[in-house]
Amino acid sequence: MTDVALPIALYLGTLVLLAFALRRSPLLTEETLARSSPLDALRGILATAVVCLHFVLTYHLKAEGQWREPDSDLLYNMGVVPVSLFFMITGYLFFGKVYRRTPDWGELLRSRVLRVMPLYLCVVAVVVLFTLIRTHFVIADGQRFMLELLSWELFSGFSLNGLEESGWMTAGAHWTLRYEALFYLALPLIAALFNRRGFGLPLLVSALLVGGLVAAGYHYHVLGARFGLLFLLGFLPVFVKVHRPALLARLRTPLVAALSLALVAYAMTQPDYNLRQMLALALPFAAMAAGNDLFGLLRSRGLKVLGEISYSLYLTHGLLLYGLFTLLNLGSVEVLGTVGFMALLPPVLVLACLLSMLSYRWIERPLMHLGRAPRPRQVPA
Repeated sequence: MTDVALPIALYLGTLVLLAFALRRSPLLTEETLARSSPLDALRGILATAVVCLHFVLTYHLKAEGQWREPDSDLLYNMGVVPVSLFFMITGYLFFGKVYRRTPDWGELLRSRVLRVMPLYLCVVAVVVLFTLIRTHFVIADGQRFMLELLSWELFSGFSLNGLEESGWMTAGAHWTLRYEALFYLALPLIAALFNRRGFGLPLLVSALLVGGLVAAGYHYHVLGARFGLLFLLGFLPVFVKVHRPALLARLRTPLVAALSLALVAYAMTQPDYNLRQMLALALPFAAMAAGNDLFGLLRSRGLKVLGEISYSLYLTHGLLLYGLFTLLNLGSVEVLGTVGFMALLPPVLVLACLLSMLSYRWIERPLMHLGRAPRPRQVPA
């Protein structure tokens, strides 16, 4: 019981302190402040919850020598539910950009590449460095090394230079980018289907790329169809806003907020990525996308700061965990015991946030703004 309750309690306490400490941070962009969407604060909760899960997995690695799922569904779902909601957020935001619109496909792709790839490539570079350190800077097989590096560039990397633990260096978090990238590439197909019109060359390129990647993904067992439902569930609030705007006010009521919290709690007890869990998250997500701040929780400016750095936090925290507990070999479980090791969670989470603020400020934000200028042309279809 301690193994479950203690990390969750420490995580929640640290999250409250971070939200308070960051409430006056100048990191928020004018766009985020103007949006005032509950989803911005939600992202902060989701990313920090993933850090908590991976800290627990690091504990298992130190104690047992295995990077494995925790025995508790509740703990494991601190990673599963955030990933599910992240996929829904992507589905909601980008379906909203193409539904009943004529996007500038080139600009949309350019903005996504500049948003996702710079930080990811920096993370891969650190993975390469850590791997070379662990393998004493000896390339065992040059051809295999290049193929493994290519798989990392395609968000499918695990081992590198024959070192299987390279996958731990990102805490395995980069797997979700495969699905995000595939969804972005499928947007012309999705737009053609739901707008009932063609988009010429972008549609053809999208169909060929998505068809080829899906076939390869299934062949190499790196894609699963069930995750597609999460993106589709993210479409629901867009349909509500376009076709049933009167429902938006109902989705913001305290009753829906209470029901949403109950459904999230239920989802946290379910086996990972099963249908019941996905459907249970649909109403809470629709409510938050409609502006329900869950009794003011998602109005927190500090949580919005964490949301602003959530991509950095999601991608870089694995490097921090690996660097501290494997490369530097800090935190002996034999010496500290379970309680002592878990007590390291708050400072590690704070350190992960500080690192993410730096990577956001110097890597993400400059290229993110470049990716938004000029703004995509979008006119009614």
